[in-house]
Amino acid sequence: MGIDPGEIYSPSGGREPERLNTGNYRIRDALGEGSLKQKCRDNFAAIELVRKLDAENRAATDDEKRVLVKYVGWGGIPQVFAWQESSGWDSERERLKTLLTESEYEAARASTLNAHYTAPVVVNAMYEAVQRLGFTHGRILEPALGIGHFLGLMPEEMSARSRLTGVELDPLTASIARKLYPDADIRNQGFETAALVENSFDLAISNIPFGDYKLHDPQLNDRNFLVHDYFFAKGIQKVRPGGLLVFISSKGTLDKTNSHLRDYMHDRANFIGAIRLPNTAFKQNANTEVTTDVIFLRKLAEGEKSDGPAWLNLAEHINADGTVFHINEYFAENPRMMLGTMAEAGKMYRQNEAALVPDGRDLADALHEAVATLPQGIYREMEHENKPIAGVRAEILAPDYVKENAFVLHEGVIMVRDGPALTPVENLPDETARRIRGLIKLRDAVRETLRTQLEDSGEEAVLDARRRLNSQYDHFISRFGAVNSGANRRAFRCDPDAPLLCSLEDYNDETRQATKTAIFLIGLSFTIPEQIR
Repeated sequence: MGIDPGEIYSPSGGREPERLNTGNYRIRDALGEGSLKQKCRDNFAAIELVRKLDAENRAATDDEKRVLVKYVGWGGIPQVFAWQESSGWDSERERLKTLLTESEYEAARASTLNAHYTAPVVVNAMYEAVQRLGFTHGRILEPALGIGHFLGLMPEEMSARSRLTGVELDPLTASIARKLYPDADIRNQGFETAALVENSFDLAISNIPFGDYKLHDPQLNDRNFLVHDYFFAKGIQKVRPGGLLVFISSKGTLDKTNSHLRDYMHDRANFIGAIRLPNTAFKQNANTEVTTDVIFLRKLAEGEKSDGPAWLNLAEHINADGTVFHINEYFAENPRMMLGTMAEAGKMYRQNEAALVPDGRDLADALHEAVATLPQGIYREMEHENKPIAGVRAEILAPDYVKENAFVLHEGVIMVRDGPALTPVENLPDETARRIRGLIKLRDAVRETLRTQLEDSGEEAVLDARRRLNSQYDHFISRFGAVNSGANRRAFRCDPDAPLLCSLEDYNDETRQATKTAIFLIGLSFTIPEQIR
């Protein structure tokens, strides 16, 4: 893998371009088939298999991947957690409790509202749409990965020319995804804590979670976004100017009276269009009936104004029965983008809520017709991708000790690790760049201090490392203030060692005063927390 798509795929004297993700699974079989009991058995088989693979510390074979890919989560099978006697699921519930740890079991039970895996027909249509918009390859982010259907169903040539990053909160699900897609960068953490470089992805694509709860993120807490709105706000931060964001979300994102999220996104992205899916679109694969929208956005460049279709307000829509619905003005103006008929038929969250019911068309055909009405060729690759080979920057391989997404200084230039290579971080404000340089040096000093203790390097080496750490810290705070100050935390928040640096201080948020922790004290031994080793 190279630094960016331009460096990987530019002409190079006839040499074949490197093909990526060759070890990733390609989904070719039907998914989501069988009764609820069969899906439950498929889940059990996948859990047992991934446990076996982890215990043997080996990759999955192709046959084993065909077992793993049938895992559908628990969103469509909440019955397995029911406690009523004679529910018909007693044996499955007891078996699941033997397969999962207590924390895993609670996480699985909590996932029943959101763990609804996307039907392949919808994923395929979304890729058809992004290709129509002009996207062929690049850096791709899936921030609500599940076991990775958006990776396994990606068009083969797009996958072969793209670098893939997925974020999945549930550790069991993330483990299955890693076995299916070993060439992807899969993070087992919440999207709100994922250390992803801003303005770095060409495409973010996902079926995001939705519900009446919020995530904690100091960057966006003041916006008070519910989880689905949060994913839009966070996702647009990670996409580069000109990049695409394509998310499936509840119809509430577009139809709710409160336009706060739409106003927020309007200032940052151009609305391209949307497709409303009938409430049966996820029934076979996820056993749920819910009306959702596929929303297409393109991130604005600095100074660029949004000029897409109107989508901020609601308008009246009258169905064939004469019932009046207040829906997003985009759908009221473009009813052909609704693949069904609005009716009072909602079931998932409340009875008789507005829903889009099927109109008898085959879903694949209806999606194809809607995609064909989207704008064509509006996506533009990064400018350097079209430069001649003489203007292409040589690839700089990252040393093994540099973590993914970590900042590093290379010949005086601030870079970040992206895959096996280092990528320059461009357009940083001068003051931010100075803070990052200082924090890089401080991080390296604390890492060296930890190394000398972990490797039992001897008393003198440990003392020398602590002296250098004290000197580096004192120099930094004399110029930039406490490490835990807002400006410093923001500058370094994408580096995976940001929590390590914050742990160097006991910081009082009210007084904004910091004191050194035990690691700085010469001659005093200390325990290294596991999470920062």
